[in-house]
Amino acid sequence: MTPNEIQAAIIKAGTNQKAIAEYLGINVHMVWRVVNGMGRSARVEAELIKIIGYDIFGGPASRGPKKKVWTGQVIITKYPSAEAVAA
Repeated sequence: MTPNEIQAAIIKAGTNQKAIAEYLGINVHMVWRVVNGMGRSARVEAELIKIIGYDIFGGPASRGPKKKVWTGQVIITKYPSAEAVAA
Protein backbone atom coordinates (compact mmCIF):
# COMPACT_ATOMS: atom_id res chain seq x y z
CA MET A 1 0.00 0.00 0.00
CA THR A 2 1.11 3.53 -0.66
CA PRO A 3 1.22 6.09 2.15
CA ASN A 4 -1.91 7.77 0.77
CA GLU A 5 -3.80 4.46 0.79
CA ILE A 6 -2.71 3.78 4.38
CA GLN A 7 -3.79 7.28 5.44
CA ALA A 8 -7.14 6.81 3.70
CA ALA A 9 -7.64 3.47 5.49
CA ILE A 10 -6.87 5.12 8.85
CA ILE A 11 -9.42 7.87 8.19
CA LYS A 12 -11.98 5.33 6.91
CA ALA A 13 -11.56 3.43 10.21
CA GLY A 14 -12.56 6.63 12.03
CA THR A 15 -9.26 7.68 13.58
CA ASN A 16 -6.15 9.68 12.73
CA GLN A 17 -2.39 9.58 13.27
CA LYS A 18 -2.56 11.88 16.33
CA ALA A 19 -5.07 9.59 18.08
CA ILE A 20 -2.88 6.56 17.34
CA ALA A 21 0.18 8.33 18.74
CA GLU A 22 -1.65 9.41 21.90
CA TYR A 23 -2.99 5.89 22.44
CA LEU A 24 0.50 4.40 22.11
CA GLY A 25 2.15 7.18 24.11
CA ILE A 26 4.54 8.16 21.35
CA ASN A 27 5.18 11.17 19.13
CA VAL A 28 2.95 11.79 16.10
CA HIS A 29 6.09 11.96 13.96
CA MET A 30 6.84 8.29 14.64
CA VAL A 31 3.42 7.27 13.33
CA TRP A 32 3.99 9.51 10.29
CA ARG A 33 7.38 7.86 9.63
CA VAL A 34 5.85 4.36 9.70
CA VAL A 35 2.91 5.35 7.48
CA ASN A 36 5.25 6.98 4.95
CA GLY A 37 7.72 4.08 4.96
CA MET A 38 10.56 6.08 6.50
CA GLY A 39 10.83 3.87 9.58
CA ARG A 40 9.55 0.70 11.21
CA SER A 41 8.03 0.22 14.64
CA ALA A 42 6.50 -3.02 15.84
CA ARG A 43 4.05 -1.19 18.13
CA VAL A 44 2.86 1.23 15.46
CA GLU A 45 2.62 -1.47 12.79
CA ALA A 46 0.64 -3.74 15.14
CA GLU A 47 -1.78 -0.92 15.96
CA LEU A 48 -2.24 -0.05 12.27
CA ILE A 49 -2.91 -3.71 11.48
CA LYS A 50 -5.58 -3.76 14.23
CA ILE A 51 -7.17 -0.57 12.90
CA ILE A 52 -7.06 -1.41 9.19
CA GLY A 53 -7.80 -5.10 9.63
CA TYR A 54 -5.03 -6.67 7.57
CA ASP A 55 -1.24 -6.67 7.29
CA ILE A 56 -0.11 -3.81 5.07
CA PHE A 57 3.61 -4.13 5.77
CA GLY A 58 4.36 -7.60 4.41
CA GLY A 59 5.59 -9.22 7.61
CA PRO A 60 8.44 -8.40 9.97
CA ALA A 61 11.45 -6.50 8.73
CA SER A 62 14.47 -8.53 7.70
CA ARG A 63 17.86 -7.75 9.15
CA GLY A 64 19.65 -7.71 5.79
CA PRO A 65 22.33 -9.98 4.36
CA LYS A 66 24.68 -11.85 6.65
CA LYS A 67 28.12 -10.31 6.88
CA LYS A 68 31.19 -12.32 6.02
CA VAL A 69 33.37 -13.45 8.90
CA TRP A 70 37.11 -12.93 8.73
CA THR A 71 38.89 -16.30 8.59
CA GLY A 72 42.20 -14.98 9.85
CA GLN A 73 43.96 -15.57 6.55
CA VAL A 74 46.12 -12.70 5.35
CA ILE A 75 46.65 -12.40 1.60
CA ILE A 76 49.44 -10.10 0.46
CA THR A 77 49.20 -9.18 -3.21
CA LYS A 78 51.54 -6.20 -3.24
CA TYR A 79 54.51 -8.20 -4.54
CA PRO A 80 53.97 -10.84 -7.23
CA SER A 81 55.28 -14.35 -6.67
CA ALA A 82 58.43 -15.58 -8.42
CA GLU A 83 56.38 -17.89 -10.67
CA ALA A 84 54.23 -15.00 -11.86
CA VAL A 85 57.33 -12.87 -12.67
CA ALA A 86 58.98 -15.72 -14.62
CA ALA A 87 55.90 -16.31 -16.75
